[in-house]
Amino acid sequence: MKFLSFTLSCLFLFASFLIAQEGDKKEKNLSLLDSLNWREWSPGVVPLFTPEESLSKFKVAPGFRVELVAAEPLVKDPVFVNWDDQGRMWVGEFRTYMKDLDGTGENERASRVMVLEDTDGDGRMDKSTPFVDDMINVRSIAFVEGGVLVVESGAIWFCQDDDGDLRCDQKTKLMDFATAAYDNIEHAENGLSYSLDNWMYNSKSSRKLAWKEGKLVESPADPRGQWGMATDAYGRLYYNSNSNWFQVDWGMYDRAWPATKKAVGPPTKEVFAIRPNTALNRNYRAGNLHEDGRVKKVTTISGLAVHSHGAFGKEWEGAIFSMSPGTNTVGAFLPVGSFPESEQYRHQTYPDPIWKKREFLASTDERFRPVNGAFGPDGCLYVVDFHRGVIQHKRFLTSYLRRQSAERELDKHIGYGRIYRIVPDDYKPAAKPADLVAGLSHEHLWWRLRSQQRIVEGKRLDLVDSIRQLATKKEESPYARVHAMWALEGLGKLGPDIAEENLQDDHWFVSMTALRLAGESQGKDSVFPDIFKPSAQAISKGKTLPVVLTKYAGEVFANGYPKRSADVYVDKVASWVKQDKELMASYQKGRDLYGTSCGACHQPHGKGLENMAPTLVKSDWVNGSISRLIGVAVHGLSGPIKVNGKPVKNVPPIMPPHSYMKDEQLADILTYVRNAWGNRGDLVQVDQISQYKAAHERVLPWTEEEITVLD
Repeated sequence: MKFLSFTLSCLFLFASFLIAQEGDKKEKNLSLLDSLNWREWSPGVVPLFTPEESLSKFKVAPGFRVELVAAEPLVKDPVFVNWDDQGRMWVGEFRTYMKDLDGTGENERASRVMVLEDTDGDGRMDKSTPFVDDMINVRSIAFVEGGVLVVESGAIWFCQDDDGDLRCDQKTKLMDFATAAYDNIEHAENGLSYSLDNWMYNSKSSRKLAWKEGKLVESPADPRGQWGMATDAYGRLYYNSNSNWFQVDWGMYDRAWPATKKAVGPPTKEVFAIRPNTALNRNYRAGNLHEDGRVKKVTTISGLAVHSHGAFGKEWEGAIFSMSPGTNTVGAFLPVGSFPESEQYRHQTYPDPIWKKREFLASTDERFRPVNGAFGPDGCLYVVDFHRGVIQHKRFLTSYLRRQSAERELDKHIGYGRIYRIVPDDYKPAAKPADLVAGLSHEHLWWRLRSQQRIVEGKRLDLVDSIRQLATKKEESPYARVHAMWALEGLGKLGPDIAEENLQDDHWFVSMTALRLAGESQGKDSVFPDIFKPSAQAISKGKTLPVVLTKYAGEVFANGYPKRSADVYVDKVASWVKQDKELMASYQKGRDLYGTSCGACHQPHGKGLENMAPTLVKSDWVNGSISRLIGVAVHGLSGPIKVNGKPVKNVPPIMPPHSYMKDEQLADILTYVRNAWGNRGDLVQVDQISQYKAAHERVLPWTEEEITVLD
C-alpha cells in the first residue's frame, strides 16, 4: 500500500539492532533518532472522533459539500470502493494492516470484501453483507461476466455468487503473483481498472488483463504506479508513485506522451494541510517540515480518481484528485486547456485564514486517512478513509515513529473506517440507462464503460445491429460512437466499412479511434490493411487533422502505416535456459518476483530507469562474482558505483537491501537477472544465499570499496 514515499522507503535499512528500529537509516547524528520534535506541534494523545465529529473537521472547496456515506461498524479498514449495476457499494477491508506496532498477524486470512446497501434511500449505507471474508490483504475487485475478480496479496480469485445472496459460493484461484507480496504488503499488484480498449490495467504490474469467455487473459504492459489506477473518457491511464501527486499517459490506448515518451506529471510536489503532520518518518530531519509542523512536500500519495464526464461540470473536466493520507488531504489538479491541446496542469488550492493555503479537501482530524478515491455511477467523488493513526508498515517503521505513535496513541483505535461523498452544490442526478446500448451514450463515463464491458464480456451478439447504427450515427456524441466501435471490436464485429467511414469523420477522436482499430476491423490486430493506407497518409500529412493526433492512435510512419501496439518488453527465454529444467523453473519464478520487487526501478527490459536505477544488461555487477551479487541483493549497496568501469550518474546513491525476502526468492531473482537480456550465468542455489547470510551479519549496505572482499 502506498502510505509512504517510495523514494524515502528505498533509503531505509531493514536490520534490527540495539538503538534502531527496523526501518532506521544510519544518521550522522544518531541522537536524531531520539528527537521529540513532534511535542512542539502535536502534543498529547490523538483523539478518536465519531463519524459526525470527523465530518465537521473538513474544509472543502467552495461549491462542494462532504456527505458521510458509510462508517464503522458497517465497514472497517476500507481501502477501495466499487459499485455493481444495481448501485450497491462494494468495499475492500484491509483488516490485518498494522494491528499493532509490531504488525502482528498481517498475513492472516481476515480481510474482506463487503457489499453495502442503502435500503431506505437516505444516501447513507445501512446494510452490509460479507461477500468474501477469508482474503489476505485484499487490494481491489473487478466485476466481470459471471462473477467478481478479487485481488489479494499474491493472487487473483474468481468469486461466484450462485444463489444471489451476495455471498461468494465458489472461489477459484486464477493467477499467482510473486510471493514477495506477502513480505511487502505495500508493494503488490492492485487497482484493476477497466479502460476503453477492453483491457483492465493495474498498478505495480507489467501486465494488463482481460476477461474473455470465462478466462483471464494477460498481456504485457508498461509498469505503472504503486497504489491505485484510473482511466478517463479517452482511454488515458492515471497512476502515481507515493512521492508524486500523479502521473498520466498523455497518449491514448496504453501509450505515453509521444513527444517525450514519458508520462506527464504534476507542476509541483507541494502540499498544503491544515494541521501539523509529524507522524511520518524522517520528520525529525531538518527541512522536511514547515515552521508550523506541516509537511512541505508529499510523501504518502495513495489512490487517485479522475473526473471524466462526471457530475462536477465542464470546469472540472479532466481534473485529477489525488489522496494524501499522511497530510489528511485530497489534492486537486485541473488541466490547463482541454485534451489534447495542452499537457499542463495547475494545482488547485484555496486560501485559508489560519494556514494561508489549503488543498481541495483538508481535515484537522489526524486519523482521516484518504487512501483511495473513485467516481461512482452518480458521477460524484467518493473518498475512502482508512481512518487510523499509523499508516507506516513495520518494515519501514523507524524508532522516531514508533516512539511518537506510542506516546500519542496513534496505534490505538484499530478497525474503524469511513467513506465520504463529495457532491457539487448544484448536483443534478442522471437517470440510469434503459439498456446496454443506451448505456454507451450515457452522459457519465462510469455507465458507458460498464455497458461496454458487459456487452463485450457477455458476447451480446444480439445487440450488434443496434451498436453498428450507433457507431456511425453522426448526431450522437463522439464518445458514444467511440464506445460503440470498441464494443464491436470486443465482439469481433467491427467491419472495415465502419472503420473507413469513421476515418473520414470531422471529430478527431472518432477518426483516431477508427485509425487505431483499422486492423482489428479485418481481424488483424498486428497488421494495418492496405485499404486504409490513403486515409492514414492524409491524416499523417495533416490534411485533415494535426499530425500529432495520429500518435494517440498509433504513430503513423511516412509510408502511412501506423504502429500497432505499445512498446513493451516481452521476455525472450534463452535457449540454454529452455534446455535445463531446473534452471527454467527458477528463471520463471524469478521473472515474476523481479516484476514485483525490482521491475519498477530496473524496468522489465533490465536497462534501468533514468534518475532511479542503473542497467542490469551485460553489467559486471550481474555477470561477475556471484558472491558480490548476493551481497548487493541481501544487504544493499550505497555510495557512488561504476558499471563496467564507468561511473554511474544521476541515480540515487543506494540500492535498498532485500534481506526480508526468503532465500529461495532471492536465488530465483538472481538466477533470472543472470540469464535474461543477453546475460548468461549459472543457476543460483538457495544454499548460496543462506551461507552468505550466515557469514555476514551486517546492518549497513555495502560500499563499492567494501564489497571487493567478496570477489
